[in-house]
Amino acid sequence: MPQRSMHPPWSGFLPDRRSPVSLQDQIAKFFRDAIAAGRVPAGLRVTSSRQLAADFGISRTTAVAAYDRLIAEGWFVTRPGAGVFIAASPPKRTAAAPAGPALAVAPPPDLKRIDMRNYLLPLAPGMPAIDRFPWNTWARLTSQVCRERPLNAVGYGDPQGELPLRQAVADYLATTRGLVCDAGQIVVSAGSELTLQFVLRQVAIAGDSVWVEDPCGTYMRTLPRGQGLVPVPVPVDRNGMDVEQAMRLAPRARLAIVSPTHQYPTGATLSPERRRALVEWCEASDAWIFESEIDGDYRYIPRPHEPIYNLSLSQRVFYCGSLSKPLAPGLRTNYLVVPRHLMPGLALTTTLAPMLTQLVLARFSAAGHLALHMRRMRTLYAKRRGVLLDELRAQASEWLDVPHVSEGGLRVLTLLRHGLDDVALSRACLAAGIKVDPLSICHAGAPRSGLIIGFASTPEERIPAAVGRLVAVCRRELDLKRAHELALQAD
Repeated sequence: MPQRSMHPPWSGFLPDRRSPVSLQDQIAKFFRDAIAAGRVPAGLRVTSSRQLAADFGISRTTAVAAYDRLIAEGWFVTRPGAGVFIAASPPKRTAAAPAGPALAVAPPPDLKRIDMRNYLLPLAPGMPAIDRFPWNTWARLTSQVCRERPLNAVGYGDPQGELPLRQAVADYLATTRGLVCDAGQIVVSAGSELTLQFVLRQVAIAGDSVWVEDPCGTYMRTLPRGQGLVPVPVPVDRNGMDVEQAMRLAPRARLAIVSPTHQYPTGATLSPERRRALVEWCEASDAWIFESEIDGDYRYIPRPHEPIYNLSLSQRVFYCGSLSKPLAPGLRTNYLVVPRHLMPGLALTTTLAPMLTQLVLARFSAAGHLALHMRRMRTLYAKRRGVLLDELRAQASEWLDVPHVSEGGLRVLTLLRHGLDDVALSRACLAAGIKVDPLSICHAGAPRSGLIIGFASTPEERIPAAVGRLVAVCRRELDLKRAHELALQAD
């Protein structure tokens, strides 16, 4: 393991030549205070006395004398041939040092804080199997790009996205979804929210109505509202968005936001009849469709439905997909297929998807690694999905009802029994070391209490214990609920 070196203290140490305190004393005090306050951890290699003297224009003799004092006092230690290091056990200060962060004691978790790292926990919904991330292949392709040293890998790239990646996406869509487009129609962005925001800016103006599924991910409602648009919640049933109801609610809407393959959070698939009805409405009213397929790559039936994009003869559909969801969310790479006739007037801004990631993804897909990885993951996810459903039936049927098993996706929707509060329950689960999402926050209208439970990122052998922990939390929350009700009755 390489030795860690201290960053040069350019702004931390400011020698004052007008001070009555000698420069040697100032150097020694700076390091004593930094070590005592925890700003410099034990074992770190210290900037050499020669470099310190050169950086601050002081005498090398002064720097050496200060270092010798710190070594004699026990703050520094020397390692022959390696340099000077912060001592593993520095001396105690007699005077209180400036308060620094308590490194040894972690603060209690803030359950209200949005921290996406929580999705590394068991049962996290929507998280792919990052335990099976193809590290070796990814490292080899990254090394290839770095050896070639392309300037666009570390500079500002094409605002539409790097051409090799856009070409790889076009090839991928033609092969897997039967969606024919060219690289010039594809825009690469960093995540689903930015992609939707981009589309809203292209086709809608303040005051326009936008159909959104109900329930749905909360950003589907908040983003339009934040741009002065009017989100119109449209009910979702087992056949997806109720298009007839949408036309009654807002027939002159400007845009419909729909997830046809695997609707979040219900898992419903939009029926062929409703797909056609949606396109007919769109083309008759000069509206637009945002087809979100970020969850559409993983299905457990052999024949996928045809994309809505293919059904629109007048090209009024934006097709959104993700390269992060099949691989790893940290890659932050979404793509958008834009109707060809809109491309000349498209208002592009700098893409936030990292250039190096784009170039590696392009090679990963073009060489067939993405298709191979997804084929393996479909088999793995089907197995993990089966284990989760079996454990929910065996352990949790008293607490949870599974109303509908979806045809795809990385999560299962459950409804809570006994009147339990899903928001409070999800927080209690997080404190217990598992991650589930509440259903009620996805509803614009009358909420239903339920949990959204994932399976893709949890190894099969860990799922039974995780479900057992979920059941224990449910039991505890019901006991607390009943105790509270009894207390109210007693009052």
